[in-house]
Amino acid sequence: MEYQVFTIDAFTQTPFSGNPAATVLVDKFPDDGVMQQIAAEMNLSETAFAREIEPNNFHLRWFTPAAEVPLCGHATLAIAHYLRELAVIDTSATLRFQTLSGELAICFEGNRIIMDFPAVYPKPCDRTDLSLLEQIFAAYTYECLGTADNVTVVLANEAAVANFAPDLAKIAQLSVGRLSITAIAGPDNPYNFVSRFFAPKVGIDEDPVTGSAHCTLAPYWATCLGKNTLKAKQLSDRAGDLEVEHIGDRVKLKGYAVTVLRGTITL
Repeated sequence: MEYQVFTIDAFTQTPFSGNPAATVLVDKFPDDGVMQQIAAEMNLSETAFAREIEPNNFHLRWFTPAAEVPLCGHATLAIAHYLRELAVIDTSATLRFQTLSGELAICFEGNRIIMDFPAVYPKPCDRTDLSLLEQIFAAYTYECLGTADNVTVVLANEAAVANFAPDLAKIAQLSVGRLSITAIAGPDNPYNFVSRFFAPKVGIDEDPVTGSAHCTLAPYWATCLGKNTLKAKQLSDRAGDLEVEHIGDRVKLKGYAVTVLRGTITL
């Protein structure tokens, strides 16, 4: 059995930046164990598998090297770009993905891809997480927004986010094992806010650009800054940028992607 695999850098217009994802289009999903092995072999933060249900409607699943995950922004952007390159979709119509997090709607605006995701509002952290955060951020001024798909923490400024040295062992002990940190952007920055993301519990020490985390960050910063459309930058080594728009209980994530590798995996 052979599968065509692309590696696509998401949330960037420049190869070797943004967040790389592997993308695979299948007629029928392989066994879960096989998809997990492919994701481990690709060894990127996520590998996306898509199966067509009907024109412009696909079943979509995401795997890290260690586990399946319910939502992944950058790999969704990547698979939308991939399907467009394969010319198997109508880019003038809405592209729909059926996922563990419900239906996701994708639109194309020139080269830019616009994803419609559910907003995520964190709940208060439990005592164990609060105790761990006190240890993780002992040297920082911080505010915990709470826990949803990840624990979200606001730091004092952009420099604190950029210079943060993660204790991955302690982050892995958090109830969800994933941590998002954020701060308002510096005064000379063209972005409104910055962030970083760590998920050692699912095999990702630091994610280069995390679309799904912005489903929490967008509502928070929209409220803080009094505007619904914001520019964001993730301060990983590879870096990446996106525009977010908070509308009601939805978040639109807007960005670009570039293909850097095309190949075949043989089983």
